[in-house]
Amino acid sequence: MQQLTAANLKQLLDDPENRSPSIDGVPYDRNAIQPSVVHFGVGNFHRCHQAVYMDRLLRQGFDSWGIIGISMRSTKTRDVLESQDFLYTEVTLGGQASFRIIGSILDILVAPEDPDAVVKLVAKQTTKLVTTTITEKGYYLSSGNIDYSHTDMSADEASLERPQTIYGYLAAGIILRSVSDAGPLSIVCCDNIDAGGQKMRAGVFALLKIHSPHLEDWADKNISFASSMVDKVAPTTDDSLRALVDSTLNIKDAWPVSAEPFSQWIIEDKFAGPRPPLDEVGVIFSGDIIKHQQMKLRFLNASHSIIAVLAHLTGHKNIHDALEHPPIFRFVGRVLREAILPVTDVPEGFEGSQYIIDIIQRFQNSALPYSAQQVNTDSSQKINLRWFPTIEDALMKSNDTTLMSFMMAAWIVYIEKALEDYTLNDPLHAELFKIHQNGSSNIEQFLKAIGADKFSFMDSSSFMAAVTRAYETLSDNDVSIAITDVLNETDIPSKSTKGMYYA
Repeated sequence: MQQLTAANLKQLLDDPENRSPSIDGVPYDRNAIQPSVVHFGVGNFHRCHQAVYMDRLLRQGFDSWGIIGISMRSTKTRDVLESQDFLYTEVTLGGQASFRIIGSILDILVAPEDPDAVVKLVAKQTTKLVTTTITEKGYYLSSGNIDYSHTDMSADEASLERPQTIYGYLAAGIILRSVSDAGPLSIVCCDNIDAGGQKMRAGVFALLKIHSPHLEDWADKNISFASSMVDKVAPTTDDSLRALVDSTLNIKDAWPVSAEPFSQWIIEDKFAGPRPPLDEVGVIFSGDIIKHQQMKLRFLNASHSIIAVLAHLTGHKNIHDALEHPPIFRFVGRVLREAILPVTDVPEGFEGSQYIIDIIQRFQNSALPYSAQQVNTDSSQKINLRWFPTIEDALMKSNDTTLMSFMMAAWIVYIEKALEDYTLNDPLHAELFKIHQNGSSNIEQFLKAIGADKFSFMDSSSFMAAVTRAYETLSDNDVSIAITDVLNETDIPSKSTKGMYYA
């Protein structure tokens, strides 16, 4: 079987006897595409989300929006896709599977190999848009704010010769861009970061103030920083997906990606340079992005982490498997409706209860197995964004926080168990391991390690006492029984929940 390359794909498409009717090739001339987009973080999510939207633009004849990808650390994605001319298959799973060859990524650079090339690419006149999917830890946040004391941040403050952070690469590129008068540049954060565009701007301008303070006014006029809300479930690629692609398309793809049918991209309408016509392919430009971001973080991302933690504690490998477990299914629905919905401002055009139902149904898609371990990766960087603001708002309104205190305790038990079974994948692994070695009564230490002491709920004696009680219950009892008990304990009908469908 031939490997997926531009030449082999053309040969396959021209061969009616061997061509699969399922294959959707690349109907545009990639050699004629202008790469005006630089994207940091070419992981699976980008390749089944932003790259797919750009591919749709190229298919409609908008040929100036090709992508040059930047890998911030690993060479793996570049090495694999380079052998395929940067082509890959996007598989939509749910009901009838569909297959599309994506050609919008034209090249990938590995930043540590040649940081100067990356800086020059950001500064290049033909570059009009920079987008990012570098995950929460790529923003160096502590309690929602940039941690300027981090060694990588300190290195960029000392020198931008070899940038270590996204802020460093962008600041260096902007400095060079101003020198060459390359024109305006739009930067769009596509991660699950509340006000990500503002945080990106803060980090970049902090470095500009150090290295080129005279450019602050120029950058303020010529560089824009926008937030966005992105939503699409995209699990890691495994051998079963590769086998499905190979057998269906009759061509070997070393790194296809899979995703659910649902896809959403809402971008803050803030562009210094030309705005890509993404509204032609389903993207929404909005003047009020905060509510959209908050809704996704608090409902979809928060529940994803809740399910993943409970899945680990109950021995379920995948998200959809965990939701087949009745206590987890009930718990997630109750948390979303009773703890999160009452303190979340849902954007106009969305109905909160229906949004919750839709989320859970998406997570139940067994055609798209999503590993709980994948969701739990870097959880110390996720739950302070996904859970903590909700707890703050609930306490401020004197709402019942029993279910959220239970989840906080469950996360601590998860950390302990993941440390013990050597499955914890977290940037704070060493610090969490050291705390765990100290013995019992480490609840506050674990929470302080992830920045919870910057939130007022740690000053609430009643909330912290509830976390302690839940921790003891989870440690001493079967987890499923503990979940059922806390649901029964809090199962008090109210006007706000009466008659609602419980997931």
